[in-house]
This record gives sequence, structure tokens and C-alpha cells, in this order.
Amino acid sequence: MANWSTITEADLKDAKVAALVDAFKSAALGVGQTNPIPAVIANVVARIRAEIKGCSNNALDADANKIPADLKSLACRMIVRECQSRLRLALKEDEKEEWRQDVRYLERIAACDVPVAAPDSPETDPTVQSAAPVPAIAAPRRQFSQAGQDGL
Repeated sequence: MANWSTITEADLKDAKVAALVDAFKSAALGVGQTNPIPAVIANVVARIRAEIKGCSNNALDADANKIPADLKSLACRMIVRECQSRLRLALKEDEKEEWRQDVRYLERIAACDVPVAAPDSPETDPTVQSAAPVPAIAAPRRQFSQAGQDGL
């Protein structure tokens, strides 16, 4: 089994009621607007990957659509919450608490408190710009004395 995987509409239907996913695909669409689910999936995956990369110990998979397999259910919950928001469906208290726990878990990953699985195909180029050296400027140290301040 792969350490990292992609999120599909089928995963969303397994995670929540399929009717909700189908409603999101067709409800509240503007003229000419297509299925919004791929864009929501991409946004959530990008957010999760950013949190993972927040810890310098973590590496990302070369495929920008993949996240660690053990974060798949968390990602599906986040995507479904975005769907509910678009449909103007209020979150229940247990869903709000789940949301808070998901965000805290991602924060713990970014803080290097929780390790993530090694990617199947690690990126070869870093996605985060390395820190630039800080310029060191040596200025002469000024010595003030009472004699030097006469006449001021």
C-alpha cells in the first residue's frame, strides 16, 4: 500500500452521505460553472501539504495532488465541510468540534510534534525557499564622554 494517496469524489462519498456530495456538485452553480469539487479538493490538499511542509523534518511527495494516506479521512472531512458551507448548511456541534480537532492536528504536524509518513516519490527540489544569510554590518562603536561633549 502506498504511503501517500490522492483524494477522489468516491472517497468523499465514502466519508459522508453521497447525496450531500451530489448536491454540492450541482447546487448553487452559476451560469456555465462546472463541478466545483475538484477545486475544493485541490485547495484542501494544498492546505494540508503546506502544514506538512511547515515542519522542516517532513518531505512532500512529488505529486502535488497527494497527501499522506493516514490524513485522507481528515482531508475528506475538511472537503465535506467546505461543501456544506457552499450549500449554506450549518455545522452541527460535533462537526464543529471535529473541525477544531482537525485544525489542531494539522498545527501539531506543522510544529513537528506529529510525524508524517515518508512520501513514495519525494520531491527533488525544495518547495520552500531557503533562508538567506543575514548581512553583518560592523559599525564603529562610539564612545561618549563628558570631555567630548563640551560645548554642546
